[in-house]
Amino acid sequence: MRDDLTFAERMHQGLRDVRWPEPAEIRARARRRSRRTAVAAATAVLAVTSFSAVAVGGRDGAVAPLTSWADWRMFQPEPEPEPSRQAEIPQEALLELTDVGVPSNVRLGDTGLRESVQVDPLLETCADGRGLSGQQTVSRYSRSQTLLQKDMPDQAWSSGAPVLTQDVYRLAPGASARFFIELDRVVTACADWTEVAPRQWGLGAVTVSVAHTWRAVERDFAGDEAVLLRHALSQPVDVATGKSLDVRFPSETRMVVRVGDLVTVIVPASGLGVDGPDAVRATGDAELLELGRRAARRLCVAANPSC
Repeated sequence: MRDDLTFAERMHQGLRDVRWPEPAEIRARARRRSRRTAVAAATAVLAVTSFSAVAVGGRDGAVAPLTSWADWRMFQPEPEPEPSRQAEIPQEALLELTDVGVPSNVRLGDTGLRESVQVDPLLETCADGRGLSGQQTVSRYSRSQTLLQKDMPDQAWSSGAPVLTQDVYRLAPGASARFFIELDRVVTACADWTEVAPRQWGLGAVTVSVAHTWRAVERDFAGDEAVLLRHALSQPVDVATGKSLDVRFPSETRMVVRVGDLVTVIVPASGLGVDGPDAVRATGDAELLELGRRAARRLCVAANPSC
């Protein structure tokens, strides 16, 4: 207990000798400390922003020291806006029933990814035979439709009379223009091509020879690029006997139209539909060209760049 009292006495004596600062002096010291802290913080920020300025300028002293966040932002390049590019092909980009101009009451459709662009299967066969197959153009997206005329659309077993088929392909940037260059090369090489192949005739198979010709009837009548191709076939000849077979094939016409990165292939049926169950109405080239222009206007809603 005595030791405790002695310690308390010593502590009391020590406290009497301590000089406590006046309140005004305490407040003054606090203000000086706050100023030193603020100066140190500002110096650190200035050092960081000055380093950024030198990095932007490329050499010491090239750019005045930056003293604020706004000054630093001023030297940062504005991000370029990402162009708005359409991807999938909407239904609105295809021809409507009213565009065709002949009766059609059934529409069949489909969509695809990375489909090969196909203009004419026989033209591709000729290109393969003449060593021009190369690398097929593959689309990013595609959408197709087939328009039919049926007397009773609710009867699924009835296929109906075809009116036209249309395929729309979205190509990679730059591929759409190259596609027409390649198409012209193939059409020129296959302007006259003879196909020899077995065909069913009567009760047996007969090897026949058929001459094919492809011609570009019209060009650049719609969109950015366009071509109207006509495929004609000769009367088939029996290779064994040299005699012509009693059969004739109608010519086929198809259009290829490009708008931006979209390419559409339109194949109208012979006569382009019907005006009733038995009447067939022939359509001239002028009507086909107008159909191609309508197709180009439809493509505008989905093309990159837009029209």
